[in-house]
Amino acid sequence: MKTTSILLLSLAVWLPGLACAEPASQTEAAGTPTEATDAEPAELLRNGKAPLDGHLTGGQPTAEQFETLAGLGYKTIINLRGVDENGSTDPALVESLGMTYVSIPISGADVGEENAHKLAEVLENAEYPVVTHCASGNRVGALYALKAFYVDGMSPEEALALGQAAGVTRLEPVIRQQLGLE
Repeated sequence: MKTTSILLLSLAVWLPGLACAEPASQTEAAGTPTEATDAEPAELLRNGKAPLDGHLTGGQPTAEQFETLAGLGYKTIINLRGVDENGSTDPALVESLGMTYVSIPISGADVGEENAHKLAEVLENAEYPVVTHCASGNRVGALYALKAFYVDGMSPEEALALGQAAGVTRLEPVIRQQLGLE
């Protein structure tokens, strides 16, 4: 009787782990690299960053990356690319994956206080976690910096640091000027 109980207890502990395990070959056959399951979400996107809890920023995700992000539980996609930009996000794809799609079209250096307030409103009403993207992540970082300054009341230096953490690059001189740092 004791041997049977020990055997059943061992099976109860061992079988659930076995049932949940998936061989690497099945994962690779499905087209999802095994590394993606272990990767940090920021590593999924071009120039991906995680500047704040619940926020992933970066460049334009591919269809496969949107699928992975949905699988990781991301709820809202915020696209800063203009509607006429080549390769912009397909809202139908995002919504078919169960995520909410929001567009704040910003072209080039058209980041400013008005768009910072638009981003703040979207983020205030968004389901988290969120992905905010443009083509490269540059506009995202710029807009996060301006939101931090104009809406959240951060100092210019703190706002710029958040923008850098969110991906601003070529637009940094424009942002420095708007923040009064130059």
